[in-house]
Amino acid sequence: PIPRMYFPHIPKNISEFKSRIKKDVFLSIILPIALRGNELVLQERKLMKVAFLSNNIYQIENLAKKYKVKDFKKINFSDLTTSDLNRIKEELLTKINKIPISMILAQSIIESGWGSSRFAQEGNALFGEWTWKTNLGIKPKGNLDANFAVKNFKNLLESLNSYILNLNSHPAYSDMRKFRALKYQMGKKITGYETANFLNKYAEIGFEYVIKIEDMIKSNRLYRYQNIKLEDH
Repeated sequence: PIPRMYFPHIPKNISEFKSRIKKDVFLSIILPIALRGNELVLQERKLMKVAFLSNNIYQIENLAKKYKVKDFKKINFSDLTTSDLNRIKEELLTKINKIPISMILAQSIIESGWGSSRFAQEGNALFGEWTWKTNLGIKPKGNLDANFAVKNFKNLLESLNSYILNLNSHPAYSDMRKFRALKYQMGKKITGYETANFLNKYAEIGFEYVIKIEDMIKSNRLYRYQNIKLEDH
């Protein structure tokens, strides 16, 4: 088990470190945060199951909104039928789940340049998430007229949680979630290498991006962190 040490920011001088040290420092900062993000989403999964058992409509509505349940705005939560409840539950079970650690690490490396990118340094943005509310992000240099910005965050865990929610709720990753649900039903381990196949919509380069993630997992042997855990509280 690894200690529950959550660094809020990447060191400002990380790009001055020798390559090997830079990689070790970056991974030792991101790993506990990635594990914590998955722990939080699994806690939310438990809460969701309890909400359906106890018929807690307020909680169900909140989760349905957060995870962008299909036709959310058309659902009448004050008068849910059994089939409505079953449909919402099925969708939330598919959506609220953890992300493979090796894939989290590979994407954070690619999107933040091992923590040395301007977005990671100035805005704790590990995953290059875009926002169209340009007052909530950092404009790309050399493209100050862009109608988007890269989302910034108070700390690294906030960035990680936002990334997990994005993969768990955005329509672009519905195939990834179906694949994950199928693997869980079959009781099989889910690897980052396989799951990366469904991230062709994450970046403008499409399937090239999938290959980048898979190469990153292989070349840095990120699969060795697949079963690592945080120490008990």
